[in-house]
Amino acid sequence: MVNPQAFSPSHADGNTPRRPRVWVIGLDGVPWTLLQPWMDAGYLPTLARIQAGGAWGSLSSTLQFLTAVAWSSFITGLNPGKHGIFDFARRIPGSYEQELTNAAQRSGRSLWRLLSDAGRRVGVVNVPMTFPPEPVNGFLISGLDTPGLDSAYTYPPELKAEVRDVHFIAISTIGKSHAAYLAETLEGIDRRFELLWRTLDREPLDFYMWVEMETDAIQHCSWHLLADPTRPGHDAILQVYRRIDRHLERLVATLPADVTLIVMSDHGAGPIAKTVYLDRWLAQQGWLRYRRATGLADRVRHLARVGVRQSLYLAQRFLPVGVKGFLKRFRGAHAAVETFIDKAEVDWAHTVAYAVGNLGNINLNIRGRDPQGVIPPDQVEEVIAAISRALYALRDPDTGEPMVAQVLRREEVYTGDMVDRAPDLLIRWTEDKYLAVKDYEGRPDGPLFGHKQKFGRHGAAYALDQTGTHIREGICMFYGYGVRPGARLHEAQLLDLTPTILYLLDVPIPRAMDGRILTEVLDPTVITWPPRYESEDRELRRGGDFEWTAAEEEALRARLQSLGYVA
Repeated sequence: MVNPQAFSPSHADGNTPRRPRVWVIGLDGVPWTLLQPWMDAGYLPTLARIQAGGAWGSLSSTLQFLTAVAWSSFITGLNPGKHGIFDFARRIPGSYEQELTNAAQRSGRSLWRLLSDAGRRVGVVNVPMTFPPEPVNGFLISGLDTPGLDSAYTYPPELKAEVRDVHFIAISTIGKSHAAYLAETLEGIDRRFELLWRTLDREPLDFYMWVEMETDAIQHCSWHLLADPTRPGHDAILQVYRRIDRHLERLVATLPADVTLIVMSDHGAGPIAKTVYLDRWLAQQGWLRYRRATGLADRVRHLARVGVRQSLYLAQRFLPVGVKGFLKRFRGAHAAVETFIDKAEVDWAHTVAYAVGNLGNINLNIRGRDPQGVIPPDQVEEVIAAISRALYALRDPDTGEPMVAQVLRREEVYTGDMVDRAPDLLIRWTEDKYLAVKDYEGRPDGPLFGHKQKFGRHGAAYALDQTGTHIREGICMFYGYGVRPGARLHEAQLLDLTPTILYLLDVPIPRAMDGRILTEVLDPTVITWPPRYESEDRELRRGGDFEWTAAEEEALRARLQSLGYVA
């Protein structure tokens, strides 16, 4: 935590407010590898102005650096082992089934809860992992995890009527060309900023936060175009950045003198070198087994599964967009079919380990802990060592380089009461450039690697390929009141932003928070007060349960699949 002696007595103008207001602009997934060259080339003059006149540096995300995990960590200032969110989905206790996660299930107190309890007025717009919206001292519009526009996604509820003409959740990739998707994305950015101005001017606020998700989405489907300037859409990502930069010009030009502006991303982005069918790899190593059709009834069920899967694949690939849209309205049947396909594939009684999530997590199937566990507890270490050795031996078939940089046990990464809900093993891929994907076909003899991944379920439902993925290093810039121009961040973590914001707003920092105050970017002649901490350790608020309706869960799952967030 911070050293109070680092802050000298105030030399600020007596007319300057002692405590600033704080505005946070979240640009999801933005990396320095794109931002810096484009600022240097003059394409992004507003962001370049923020960097030149402020403090800046890299911001290291969580492990894994997934949207749901990273934003939950920012919201609480806690590592995932304390807040309990490890992906967009979590395992239902006592089973192998997964359910989608949401803000109600998150442990800990949110940043805006802490600010509200301290009497600060807050406005929160489009931050992921904020549904269902919690009551705050101000207003909140939930983000990407909102099931649909017919949901109760605002606090107070009457705010929905004020924003429904400009607010949207995400831009779908379904049945669109890249050009059409880009056009909708650019229009969507204009609507996002209209929502920003409408909500920022709604009432006086001590804290305001707004997140732009289209930066991340366009990178997922456009990264492969960057390398070839002759291809249509090669500058799609730059077009998105430039549209945002033009809107930010107004924000910076009119920034009040008492506002500290923070521009940040929850993680970075980079190319996918290869996709890895991790379940298939585990099966070929003998650690995962698929069910085999033995008797007549099993054979019939197996053929039915294959037929349904192929029908879905062909229908989503070749039918006209209008027909696809018609079929998607049968959401209950769609969910039931997917459950029928997935739950019948794995032979749990003979499975040692299986993959979860998209970045490369592995769960063990431990006797006494899992419903059909097979690993004796005294052999867990031996199994972990064997899987780790095999992963470290994995080589890129084209380059021969090791594909795995680290295999981490969850206890090495996380601390807190929720560690037992984390995946048993976390894989860090070399340069974060490999993407673990699900094997829909259940074929242990199939290829282990691919070069691109289609968005959506069952293969080629969508025209767009996923060619960009997440990397750990994101961006952060401080600008405006109380900022030391030219200062650089030192090994900053995403978790550091939350206590820094609380400090700027002179609100006590919970002792359970895992980050530090980023003193190196603050001017000690302006930000003069010592940090305050809660007088005693408070037990973390435990996450509860939230019952989705079948339609809500299916709608949200379909959106997350179309954006590449869940399998």
